[in-house]
Amino acid sequence: MELVYRTYIPLIHTVCTQGFGGFRGFFDPVDRDDAMQTIFAAAFEERARLAYNGVDPYAGFLRGIAHNTIRRMLSSRKRFDRRPEAPEPVGEDAEARVLEAETAEVICAFRDTITDPRERAILQRYFCDGCAEEALAAELGITRYRLRKIVARLHRTMRRHLEAHGITGC
Repeated sequence: MELVYRTYIPLIHTVCTQGFGGFRGFFDPVDRDDAMQTIFAAAFEERARLAYNGVDPYAGFLRGIAHNTIRRMLSSRKRFDRRPEAPEPVGEDAEARVLEAETAEVICAFRDTITDPRERAILQRYFCDGCAEEALAAELGITRYRLRKIVARLHRTMRRHLEAHGITGC
């Protein structure tokens, strides 16, 4: 096991730092090291050792374990959750609460102006859910270049809509 660890640590380090698919890698060294140790622990379990057929390259098998382990880590830990949390109240100031409510109404009104289903999906998945461009483009069956053009147009339109309603600084 020590030989396997020493041989494949560069591969797992690369997976954890550069990422794969929509995952862009761990930026925090603590998270990266935790992921690397968790991946090797999963690879050294008896069930994983028995699952390896001995014919296929071990690097591909280990990479599959790494991808699945990282996906489980990301889905189970709150600190990696990309969904936006409800904003904290600015204060007890009534004016600030009214401004927040008005801004939320204007943003909802903007969302209702988007009629194209593809653009609505991009608005939700990219701006609200934080989905990566590569994954979203694959999901919608378009190129990343086309997705970037749509995102830029949506951003410009949203900014104009907010400014037209007296909301600046976005």
